[in-house]
Amino acid sequence: MQTPNTDNAVSQGRESGVKALSQKLVVRIAFLLSLALLPIGLVAMGQSWRALHITNDNLEASIHARTAALVAPERQALFSKIGTASALADTMGAAELSITDCTAIMQRVQESNPRLAFAGLLEPGSVSNCNSIGRRFEFLPDARSDALFANPEPYITFNPQGSASELPVIIVAYPTFSSDDVLKGFVTISFETEPLLQSDTATGPNRDVALLTFNKFGDTLSSFTPDGPITDYLPSGLAFDGFVNQGDTFFTATTQTGETRLISVVPILPGEVYALGSWGRAELQRTSAPWFTISTLLFPFLMWLVGIIVAVVSLNRLVLRHISDLGRRMRRFATYRDVETSEKIDDAPSEILTINETFEGMADQLLRDEADLENAVFEREVLLKEVHHRVKNNLQLISSIINMQVRQVASPEAVAALRQFQDRVTSLASVHRALYQEPSLTHIRFDVLLGDLVSQVNAVGSAQYRPVEIDLVLDPVTLLPDQTSPLAMVTTEALSNAFKYGGPGPDGVFRLKVHLKETTEGGTTHVRLVIENSVEAETSADSGSGLGKRLILAFASQLDADLQETETDDRYMLSISFEYQPFTPD
Repeated sequence: MQTPNTDNAVSQGRESGVKALSQKLVVRIAFLLSLALLPIGLVAMGQSWRALHITNDNLEASIHARTAALVAPERQALFSKIGTASALADTMGAAELSITDCTAIMQRVQESNPRLAFAGLLEPGSVSNCNSIGRRFEFLPDARSDALFANPEPYITFNPQGSASELPVIIVAYPTFSSDDVLKGFVTISFETEPLLQSDTATGPNRDVALLTFNKFGDTLSSFTPDGPITDYLPSGLAFDGFVNQGDTFFTATTQTGETRLISVVPILPGEVYALGSWGRAELQRTSAPWFTISTLLFPFLMWLVGIIVAVVSLNRLVLRHISDLGRRMRRFATYRDVETSEKIDDAPSEILTINETFEGMADQLLRDEADLENAVFEREVLLKEVHHRVKNNLQLISSIINMQVRQVASPEAVAALRQFQDRVTSLASVHRALYQEPSLTHIRFDVLLGDLVSQVNAVGSAQYRPVEIDLVLDPVTLLPDQTSPLAMVTTEALSNAFKYGGPGPDGVFRLKVHLKETTEGGTTHVRLVIENSVEAETSADSGSGLGKRLILAFASQLDADLQETETDDRYMLSISFEYQPFTPD
């Protein structure tokens, strides 16, 4: 189970990964190219969408045209029969004909039109005295006929069993009026229905089409199906009268059998008769061809993708691989100071070749400058070591001269003064010897130097005290020469005073404690030196107030140190604390 800290680490890792990815040149170029190609992509998407609409519109127009072409014979028949009915209506209205003359006209009309099953004048009350049958004929009562007599207008309908012919007929009725606009009746013509499609037509591209004609009342006039009833090719609940007084109508619907089909409705006689075509799978696949739709809509995306791929490959080929190789060589130079040549850079663009030449020239110059600098530093170190060595030798020579002078002096006071001076010179020589022996001329391990100083003073001063017990605790402290010399002089004076004015404690043992500590608090480092020695009870407290005391104060002032002295009956302690001075090159 992950802890909140782990979750935060994972989240921060993801954010840093996303940030690093977003900073890559390839990602930024791809993003900018996407923005640049966005208007073109939108235009292409709009054009593709428009092309789909145009394709669908063309297919819709094609379906309408094919539907209209298939019902063209039906249209011609209806136009012919309506023309005949209209001419008869005008004739019946213009002349007052007897029933005999009227019947003769109707019979001649039927003889000239073999498909006519009936031609006659339907008078109010659904009675026909003038007709091609040649006898009075009464039609069955019909509410629609009564409504038409109340509001006379042409109409076309279908009767599966004609009252006169007892055959499936299409009835065309046209109102006729007398000269004084009095309704005489309806000139009625009925003709036998024929299949909307012939056997030679219902093949090939038309093999899966179902046709239907209907009038303005929504009544079916004729129909054709490849197989089964017409209702299997139509959506359930379809109201035909909803298409009246409309233009071409096109839509996709699911039939009662669950099949998806294209429905095309075209007017045969606008406002009177309409044809409906139900087209099957072949046409549906044409209008919804997935490959065409997908390819059309994917074209802008593919165009964007190809553009991005070409740009990224070109960018990588022309720029990124050369920059990566140049960066690798720069890192190698920064780490190993090795200028590696590359064969990949030969085919790089001129701008990158210029950068590469600049880098190689800069790297060569840096190597030369570093070599010169190393030589200069080496020479400086050699010279400084030689200086410190010569100073150390001179100070040792002075110490030897003082030692020779001591042998010729008889006064004990003079001998003691010369010995103290010799100790101070030896202390300075030890500092220069330490500088000469240190690899770095700017830092000195003072704890090592302090150990040497304690050994030197102990070798001279412990002869008068037996036994001597030294407590030496030294932290590894590294100081600059500016602090080392004053502190070494303070140490020498303090150790000399300890052996000169100290003495055995109550147990008869002379004890000397030298502690060197380095502490850091609040970002500041302090160095503290403590020198403590045992004293005899009868020793005067003012014994150490001579030249050594003044030298200690002077050198402590150079260190800007805090100097403290503590004296008890059997102990004397000197503590000096100062702030560590870091190395700051000029």
